[in-house]
Amino acid sequence: MISFDDARNTILSSVQPLEATRVSVRDALGRIAAETVAADADAVPFPRSAMDGYAVRAAECFHATREHPLELPLAGKVFAEEAESESILAPGTTLAITTGAPLPDGADAVIPFEQIERQNSTIRIFAPVASGACVFPPGEDIRRGEELIASGEPLSAGKLALLAFAGTTQLRVFQRPRVAVLCNGQELVDPAVTPGRGQVRNSNAIALIGLVTEFGGVPHDRGTAPDDPTILSAMLESARHDSDLLVTTGGASSGERDFVKGVLKDLGAKFIFEQVAMRPGKPFGFAVWHGKPICVLPGTPAAAFVCFQELVRPVMARLAGKQETNLPVVRARLQGSLHARSERRYFVLARLDLTANGFVVTPLNNQCSALVRTAADANAIIVVRETSSGGVSRMNSGELVEVEVFEWPHGLAGAGSITQDERDSVLLERPAGTTTISSWRCALPTRGVIHST
Repeated sequence: MISFDDARNTILSSVQPLEATRVSVRDALGRIAAETVAADADAVPFPRSAMDGYAVRAAECFHATREHPLELPLAGKVFAEEAESESILAPGTTLAITTGAPLPDGADAVIPFEQIERQNSTIRIFAPVASGACVFPPGEDIRRGEELIASGEPLSAGKLALLAFAGTTQLRVFQRPRVAVLCNGQELVDPAVTPGRGQVRNSNAIALIGLVTEFGGVPHDRGTAPDDPTILSAMLESARHDSDLLVTTGGASSGERDFVKGVLKDLGAKFIFEQVAMRPGKPFGFAVWHGKPICVLPGTPAAAFVCFQELVRPVMARLAGKQETNLPVVRARLQGSLHARSERRYFVLARLDLTANGFVVTPLNNQCSALVRTAADANAIIVVRETSSGGVSRMNSGELVEVEVFEWPHGLAGAGSITQDERDSVLLERPAGTTTISSWRCALPTRGVIHST
């Protein structure tokens, strides 16, 4: 049995990113950049008006007051869409200008139309204006040579907009991992079927396909294999083709009808490890078969869910070329108490909430690995680390605990009386060498007493 940390490190060292392909920025949402893109020019390269108003020379407005307004003749108009040639502002005049239009040569400020009076072709100015007022300077958005996206970064709508604004129409992205999901178990029936005695509906297939999709992969449901080595062998062979990762669930332990690992070995798969010192999920195994990674998950639903979040997700992240492979981590106040065996990492499905007193995490009452409801109700995992041999890990109510988040609580956008400064301080620790929020350790200041809900 391998330690959890060794299992994750071994997996990551055994998997390489998939090949890259070039796509249009219009089709790149949610993909992972396979190249670093830098701006080849300033954007926008000229000063622009930030308001609808009048372009002026600030020095000429220095003595303008309410009692002695400055009058300037209107010499024309400047529109953004008509700026093929450079406009020139003659001394002692003004030009009407629209938002986004290039600032005329000679002008260095814009006065909003609400702040002047206009009489026919003359405007009246009642106060001085600072140089640069209501003007977007050149290169305010993007500077030549500035990094726009780094290789390994997810491409959000905002990032794609930035790339488009800089003139990037195509870029290289990593291919999405194709993940084959094969379930095993004589007792499993389709969700549409009424289970007979001893049968259960197959929820694992739905969960794993959903998780693969949620994490940016392309899932392929390869069905449910019975507890028959011959049929299982054929279905595993079929599932391996046209996939980048094979995930199985069920038949992973060492019982009389647990055939998956043995059949995979017979087919030529090389197991790097077959058990992990974790709870739940001890039977998790990892193999490489014809160069493809194989993740063998236990069949109990909660254990399969935890194994995906903790060990399959990193495989997918590495295949997809992502910089970060782990779940985001926060520190939260524990509501309730926990204890764990010394020799295994304990992953406790829990509910994380953001209150006016900070992050609070509550372990779900029943941690039985056979339950489906536990994963459905959870949005986070409390991590209880191993202790020295013979010891017991105990966590008491009110302690700060390590929590991995797979679904952020709704309150994170705005939590009661938490101030803006406190929200800004959520990100407290940024590990060296990391660039994305998912790797940062987080916490909120705790004020007052945590009351149970």
